[in-house]
Amino acid sequence: MLMAKRRKSSPTERDFVTQRADGRCEYCQTPLDFSPESFEMEHIIPLVKGGSNELDNLALSCGGCNNRKGDKTSWNDPETGAETDLFHPRTDTWSEHFGWANSDAFVEGKMAKGRATVEALDLNRKGLVNLRRALSFFGVHPPK
Repeated sequence: MLMAKRRKSSPTERDFVTQRADGRCEYCQTPLDFSPESFEMEHIIPLVKGGSNELDNLALSCGGCNNRKGDKTSWNDPETGAETDLFHPRTDTWSEHFGWANSDAFVEGKMAKGRATVEALDLNRKGLVNLRRALSFFGVHPPK
């Protein structure tokens, strides 16, 4: 199997992916405008696992989520221990797999895929929780 070669996204592609994601990390929902981390074009299905550079395989991701995801496409559900696919921003709906808990500061997995993604990407990193609390105070969090 030939592996697609990583290429730099064009400004037009980057703008499209950013707008499609409403300027938020498609995993932890951190807004780009308030993030202390850089955002990246993340390959949902990694190139090493047969993914492509097509727009349908790219997600807007903060550096923390992208680095933790790496080439993962599945993880064990912490509740059942069963291996499950990670959240896929193009085929899954965020609100079906995740919700907000503890005054909207924590991402909570509603089902196996959400729980596995919360754990694999550590969606409740201390800095993110603190940022969500601050943004909530200013009415910017949770996302509408």
